[in-house]
Amino acid sequence: MTEKQDTRFPYRVIPGILISLGALILLISLSDSAIVLEALNNVRLQVLVPAGVLVIVSLFTRAFAWRGILQERITLWQSYLIINAGYFINTVLPFRLGEISRAFLLMPSGFGFWEALPSIILERLIDVGFALSLLFIGLPSALGFTNDLVYVYILTGLLALGAISLYLGIKNRERILAWVEGIPLRNEKIKGRVVRFVKSVISSLEILTHPRRLLQVLAGMAASWGIALLFQYLLLRVFVPDARLAWAAFALGAVAVGVSVPSSPGNIGLYEGSITLALTACGVDPSLAFSYALTSHIINLGITTGFGVYGLVREGVKLRDVWQFSKQQKGEEI
Repeated sequence: MTEKQDTRFPYRVIPGILISLGALILLISLSDSAIVLEALNNVRLQVLVPAGVLVIVSLFTRAFAWRGILQERITLWQSYLIINAGYFINTVLPFRLGEISRAFLLMPSGFGFWEALPSIILERLIDVGFALSLLFIGLPSALGFTNDLVYVYILTGLLALGAISLYLGIKNRERILAWVEGIPLRNEKIKGRVVRFVKSVISSLEILTHPRRLLQVLAGMAASWGIALLFQYLLLRVFVPDARLAWAAFALGAVAVGVSVPSSPGNIGLYEGSITLALTACGVDPSLAFSYALTSHIINLGITTGFGVYGLVREGVKLRDVWQFSKQQKGEEI
């Protein structure tokens, strides 16, 4: 490992840290500290416990869906622990290594990396669909429009377009792969990675050809997002008693999109910023929106950290193992 390669790691995480710091500074400037402290002091245990239970159930339904994608080659408990381990690793390590860690943790169950990766890609594709749907559902409230039907038509059209695109991708998968393999790239190493990635994406869509399993996956993911929405709505009403369900939907969709931006581990700042800005657009006081976002983030981090750490300890995996594995998959030293 050369000295030049050694120094790359801190420089690569600086942009994300700066984005998180900028988001936190913006939130602090928009919030009244007295209102934030009072709102947080009013949160009681009888609120936190049911909220935590909803998060746990939401993650279990997601684990049920992911297990379906994996053709039930692991148990539901394994699926649940691996998902939480991935979230935990995203909290403490940069570059969203939690996704890579999930593929790594599947290896003892007989999965190869490029076999496990498609399942994670498909889960993320479904997540994008639900996140965009929630954004469109809450958009009229954020913009003050009353003609919600227009947005229903737009959302329906986009979902139909996405479904058609996926169908065409599956139907023409051999042509797509042949086209990618024919792309003239001088660097064979890069070309090999591109081809493997495209194969993984195409492989992830194979489940669309199995209606029963596809129904299981979509039902599990829909339940996960629905319970997550219920969690956000009930918690939001603790801070904003007259909050509407559409506000929680818009906030949940916004945070799902917002945390995709590179930031510090744990999405600190971006999670709170995405929700606060979304709710502020709906007319919620920024201080109350920030208090709610902070509470929501703490609950989610607490649960995923607890189960994630247990999952790693149970498998005898250390963070160093995940980091070394990620470097190996990238084919370079960091």
